[in-house]
Amino acid sequence: MKKIGVTDRLSFLIIGFFYSSTLLVGYLNISDLKTKEEKELANSKKLIHLVLIKFQSSMSSNDLQLISDGAYSLQQIDGVEELNFGINTSPEGLNKGYTHSLTMKFNKAEDRDSIYLPHQIHQKFVKLFVPFTESVLVYDYWE
Repeated sequence: MKKIGVTDRLSFLIIGFFYSSTLLVGYLNISDLKTKEEKELANSKKLIHLVLIKFQSSMSSNDLQLISDGAYSLQQIDGVEELNFGINTSPEGLNKGYTHSLTMKFNKAEDRDSIYLPHQIHQKFVKLFVPFTESVLVYDYWE
């Protein structure tokens, strides 16, 4: 039987070290990749805040313009990512009297709850808007 020399032992040790290091680095990168993918998925989801509005029939076009301007002023609030105020255009006739919608997107529920809802611009808009409504339906969901 042949005796293993010091050089052979050192070679095996170096190969073992590099093999172990490669496995460890690969494992850490794969687990980090999963974390990045999970973070990207979480960041890609948006909280949609949908408000359906049934205005009083006695409301004037000037009043509607004030409300529209007030709705778009909500974009000034930190955390409001996107905002749209629009009129119902569905041909189905299933709107149950709701003629307008106000839709906003938020990155986090905290942006809606802690920044947007208590914000003075939102509170001012509510005081302007509510007296002209017959009914309001608010529906929030994650997309």
